[in-house]
Amino acid sequence: MEKCWKFLRENVSYVVLSAFFLFALLNPIFKKYDYGGGFPLILAFCVLLAVIAFFEFRKKREIAFAEKVFLLVFTLFVVLSFVFSQTKNLGFSEVLAFSSMVPFYFIFAHKKNKWAGNFLRIVGIGTILAVLLGYFLYFSQPEVRMVGSFFNIQYHAHVWPNAFALLLLMAWPVYLLFVTKNTKWQAALVIGFLFSALLLTFSRGALIALLGQVLLLLIYFAKRIRWETVFLIFLTLLTALFFFYGSNSIRAVSHEVLDVKERVTFDNEESLTSKQERVDFWVGAVELALKKPVFGWGPYSFRHAYNVRQETLLGSADHPHNVFLKIAAENGLIALGAFLAFLLAVFLTVLKRFPGLSKARKDTVFILGVSVLGAFAHNLIDYNLNFTANLLLIFILIIFIRSLVVKRFIKLRNAVCGLILALFAGIFSLYEGTLLVLSEVLDESYLEYSFFPRNYYLNSADTATQNGRFDKAVDYIETEISLNPLDSRAWHLYGVVNCQKGNMSACMGNFEKAILLNPMNDFGYYRDYFRAVQNFPDENIDKYLEKVLPMLETYFEYVENNVHFTAYTSNVEAAAGLVEELSPFISKEKAEELRIKKEKMLKTAEKMRSEKTF
Repeated sequence: MEKCWKFLRENVSYVVLSAFFLFALLNPIFKKYDYGGGFPLILAFCVLLAVIAFFEFRKKREIAFAEKVFLLVFTLFVVLSFVFSQTKNLGFSEVLAFSSMVPFYFIFAHKKNKWAGNFLRIVGIGTILAVLLGYFLYFSQPEVRMVGSFFNIQYHAHVWPNAFALLLLMAWPVYLLFVTKNTKWQAALVIGFLFSALLLTFSRGALIALLGQVLLLLIYFAKRIRWETVFLIFLTLLTALFFFYGSNSIRAVSHEVLDVKERVTFDNEESLTSKQERVDFWVGAVELALKKPVFGWGPYSFRHAYNVRQETLLGSADHPHNVFLKIAAENGLIALGAFLAFLLAVFLTVLKRFPGLSKARKDTVFILGVSVLGAFAHNLIDYNLNFTANLLLIFILIIFIRSLVVKRFIKLRNAVCGLILALFAGIFSLYEGTLLVLSEVLDESYLEYSFFPRNYYLNSADTATQNGRFDKAVDYIETEISLNPLDSRAWHLYGVVNCQKGNMSACMGNFEKAILLNPMNDFGYYRDYFRAVQNFPDENIDKYLEKVLPMLETYFEYVENNVHFTAYTSNVEAAAGLVEELSPFISKEKAEELRIKKEKMLKTAEKMRSEKTF
């Protein structure tokens, strides 16, 4: 027992971080921290980080002035972007998540971490468990892409194959670090097994990143490649293809299987959206960044800020599918510049010291660098660092790379800055965690004191409206709008309240504001507008008819293909209601045509909902 306690005292960081990573990766509920589902994990990490900082800050580190300055500037402008945010009710979780990574880096990056190898073994074990879980779900659930452990069991549409693909891109090179003469063949089989899971995510971006990773490794190890190496590579590919095609054959007995050719060529339902949406997101993010270059629009603001500029039906997202454009649009160009400068400073330091490393250490640095480069390559066309496990892993890989090139005979310093930042993050987390528990156990109104109320005011306004307490509903709505003037849902509810109160002029103005802020995602706004306009003639009817009729025609097709999981949403019923409200304003022939398509849409949605995952 005494030896056990001694081990824990000497390895507290390794034990705590390993346990936290495994829980973040494998738990079935707390995943994405940005919208709130994984927020408790971020709170827990910040508290644990403050504890770890006390054990670690006295250990000597080399001075890395440039890296610290760049990260502090990045943190400052992330915080300032929240202070001046256009969506202040939603962004605090991202502030806390990214801000916690900065002291995490300060504490561990500039010193030796003897437990790094053991932690990477934990990453390998966790990844294998996630893949095994992924195979079980792939065989037993209707979801057509492998999601590993990246799902929320409470919500049908919350499955994230691209996030799982990102984890695999970061994790698979780690297995190369533990290959020995006696385990080469086993390693080839294991890596092939991981590759099969990556293929089954059907992530085109991840596959491109994987090819880049493999190419970098082949170039680096070119002089050491022997015939045996060629056979091992062939075995790896053969294993990946065996599991890929074999598992699809098994799955096809009871569930749909994606056609590989259609997926690669976009010749499926994604041809309706995917080919253009990402380009639209990138262009929109650039426009948003240029409009508010200093502080951006605020953390987690992209969806609300972009909707006004949206080009395609349902073509909205929580992020612009690019990590750097996300920072630029939401946190500002100074934050982006500081983050890029930090990455460049780390890269230049590693590059400068790389020739002086031992052969084994060079290999480790390069292999971990391939993991990080693969992650950033994938995040150029997608964004999945809003998952706690992925965010933690990419930062700890960067930390290990930097710590491997720490010099012995240099000026040393305690991690005072890291300790202070960790304490601040811990204090804020304890405060927010207390409010979160009180809101769940006692009264939801405790969220009025939170930096992260999310939809509290909106939900409270909706409840008050249903109970006929319109004045109270208005108070909640106005508070929500003061925090998030871009929230179309609040403006729509404002219109509902004003309609109930008989204030039709304000009602129509509110509905029009909701449509202006979010014109291509919610048919409920148009349904309620046309429902109200029958009692209050509006000269803009023709303008809205011209816009909404083509959208409806397209939407029927979207539901049939369940684009963006829309068949599982209330948008289906809203579109059906809109069809009925449009009838007085269109020809009888057109109204009958829409009713036939509406009935087909409702039956399709009902069928899909009956085949729920989990």
